[in-house]
Amino acid sequence: MTSKIVTIQYLRGLAALLVLASHVLLYPLLSQPLVYGRLGWLGVILFFVISGFIMVTVTAGGRFDGLKFLRRRVQRVVPLYWVFTLVAAALALIAPQLFKTTVFDGQQLLLSLAFVPFYNPASHGIHPLYKLGWTLNYEMFFYVSFALLAMVTVRRRVMALTIAYLGLAIVGQVWAPEGAIAQFYTSYMPLAFIAGAWLGLAYIEGRLVRISSAMTGLVGALALVGIVEGFSWGGEAVEEIAAFAGFLAFAIGAVALFVRYDGKVPRFALMERIGDASYSIYLAHIFAVALVAGVWLRLFGADGPGSGLAITGLSILGGVGIGLVLYRFLEKPLLDWFRRRSVDQRARLAANAVDHGNQTI
Repeated sequence: MTSKIVTIQYLRGLAALLVLASHVLLYPLLSQPLVYGRLGWLGVILFFVISGFIMVTVTAGGRFDGLKFLRRRVQRVVPLYWVFTLVAAALALIAPQLFKTTVFDGQQLLLSLAFVPFYNPASHGIHPLYKLGWTLNYEMFFYVSFALLAMVTVRRRVMALTIAYLGLAIVGQVWAPEGAIAQFYTSYMPLAFIAGAWLGLAYIEGRLVRISSAMTGLVGALALVGIVEGFSWGGEAVEEIAAFAGFLAFAIGAVALFVRYDGKVPRFALMERIGDASYSIYLAHIFAVALVAGVWLRLFGADGPGSGLAITGLSILGGVGIGLVLYRFLEKPLLDWFRRRSVDQRARLAANAVDHGNQTI
């Protein structure tokens, strides 16, 4: 992309807020109400659609340097995730009472840092030691898959990924493999990334911005039906394929419409900043939630008037606040340092090439 799509940042912020709200509502509870759990799941699905959209649009020129692409994505994602994984591991070791589903385990820590999926008995699912990292295991899968197809055109890349991910999803639904790694990579979740990739393709080919008014109405209606269906149907489990279909329809519609009307949507500086800091908010918010909820419950208990509302409001503010601070003072400076280092390396290579040429002459 040659310029920033502000509405995509709004949607990234919305996705982070959905995950945050889900954990705020669930943290003090022993049970997991379906609607609260699916609120966060909707945020993750929206994140994956946005990820597919961005991966296609940033490589819109067609073929690209796969190793350089991977290096940039690793620099963007890995350092911050490793920091939080190590912090969570240390706290789980010295203060395990702080966590509901996190238990220290050295082997799990190594697998988590290496982005290798495994069954976690503490959380009863395929989750790394820092549970939020399960989405990053998928993101690394997306990045590697994308980089492996760096030598083909963008349309062929999207088509190849569609065939591969759809084939894996069919295998998972038909044969239901038992191993954690096989289960993880034959899930239908990567189809959200594929949906975003097709939206990205429609955008760079100019078709997304030419959607007619009648079509935008239809897309909006389908998105509305999808979100209602996602919260209403699909059994008693949070992650159900029927609910996934509804939430995916909403995410597709939201991305399509927000991008279509990007230049006409009013600017909201705070929402844009939340979108910029969405990765930091996603990784850090659970600490703010645990701190706020823990302090409030210890001081005032759960039965006091307005306790639920106070915990919810303060935890959301705390989660957003800690994410914004982390982005300002850690994530952004770290990314800027990587960029400057890359520029310096290119300058040195160019200078060396000139010197070599002069010596040859």
